Amino acid sequence: MRGHLARSHQEPYREFVDFVNTYVEPYANRWDIEQGIPQDVIRRCAEKGFLGATIPREYRGQGWDYLTYGAFTEAIGRGSISLSGLFNVHTMVMESILKWGSEEQKAYWLPMLASGEKVGALAMTEPGAGSDLMMMQTTYQQQGDRFILNGQKKWITFGAAADVLLVFGKLAGEEPIACLVPKDSPGLTITPIPDMLGFKASYLATLEFNNVEVPAANMIGRPGFAISYLAPYALEFGRISIAFASLGLLRACIELCGAHVMDRKTFGTNLIDQGMISHMITDMGVDLEAATLLCLEAVKAKDGHSPDATEKIMVAKYFSSRAGARHSTNAVQMMGALGCNEHHSVSRYYRDAKTMEIVEGSNQIHQLLLGKGFAKRAKRAMRTSEKAKGVQQRV
Repeated sequence: MRGHLARSHQEPYREFVDFVNTYVEPYANRWDIEQGIPQDVIRRCAEKGFLGATIPREYRGQGWDYLTYGAFTEAIGRGSISLSGLFNVHTMVMESILKWGSEEQKAYWLPMLASGEKVGALAMTEPGAGSDLMMMQTTYQQQGDRFILNGQKKWITFGAAADVLLVFGKLAGEEPIACLVPKDSPGLTITPIPDMLGFKASYLATLEFNNVEVPAANMIGRPGFAISYLAPYALEFGRISIAFASLGLLRACIELCGAHVMDRKTFGTNLIDQGMISHMITDMGVDLEAATLLCLEAVKAKDGHSPDATEKIMVAKYFSSRAGARHSTNAVQMMGALGCNEHHSVSRYYRDAKTMEIVEGSNQIHQLLLGKGFAKRAKRAMRTSEKAKGVQQRV
C-alpha cells in the first residue's frame, strides 16, 4: 500500500500502521476469543480522532478524503477485521447524516459521533430481509410529533455497543424511512449474538423494538427516501470499508505466510522452493497488487466525484473480499496445524474473510449487478464498433 501512495498520504498511513502494530494486532486474537473489544481501545481510537474520519472539521471531524479513509481502513483490517467493523458502521451513520440530515440534525448529532462521544451503528438487516430491503417488516406508525417503532433487526454490527442506531423501517407499512434511535429508548431490547464464524469481536446483536417512541425530528431525509437514496449512499461507504479491510487482511496473509515459507524447511529445502507453495505465494502477491490498485482507483473516483465511482467501489469490494477468502484458505493450508489454532492469527483471517464476502451486499448480489453492467457496456461497444466499420466500408 505505502508504495502506491503519494507523499501527502504516506505519513498518515505510517501513523495508522504504527497504531495498529502497537494497540491492535498484538491483542486481536484475544479479542476474538473473548468476543469483544475493550472500551479503552475504542476510547483511544476516539482520542486519536479516528471516529471522525471523513466528517468536516466544523463538526469535530478529521476532514479526511476517502483515500485517507481507505488507507486507514486497510491498516485497521491488517490488525483486526472486528475493529474495522466499528469504523464501517459508524462512518455509514455519520455520512448519512452529513448528506441527508437537516442542519439541526447535523449540528446536534455529528459532533458527538465524530468525537467518539457517541458510537453509531446501522440497523437494516432483519431475520427475513437481507439484500432485499423491501422485505423489511419493521414498521413506524406516526402519532403526532413522534413515531411508534415495532419490529426486529438482526446481525447488526456493533449493535450491542452502539449508543445510537440508524434504524430502517416502513412508515404505515409502505414508505421506507430511517430514524436515529438511542440505545436507551424504552421498549428497545438489545441481545448480543455470540459465537459467530467471523467478526467475533464486533458486538453483533439482535434489536427488538416494542412500541419504541422515536421523535419525528430523528427521521433522516423524508418518507419514501430511505431505500432509494439513503441506503445505497450508506452502503457505498460500507463497501469502501470492506474493500480496504479485505485488502489489509490479504496483506496480513502474505506477510505472515511469506515469512513462514522462507524459514520453514521440508525435505531439506525451504517451503518457498516447493513448486506448489511458490504458486500459492505468487497468486497471493499478484492478487494483493491487483486489489490494491482497484481499491485506490475506487476511492480516487469517489474523491473526484466520478460518475463511475459506484461501480468502481463495487468492483473493489467484490475482488478484494473474494481474494481475501481465497488466500486466507491457502494461508491456513501453508501454516498447517498452526493455522487451525484459534490462538493463531491465520485462523482468524480465514474466519473473517468468509464474512467479508457476505456483508454490505453479498458477492452474489455484486455479480448480479456488475454482470449486467459489464454486458450492457460490451453491447454498446460492439454497436459502436459495427457503426465505425459501416462508415469505413461506405468510404
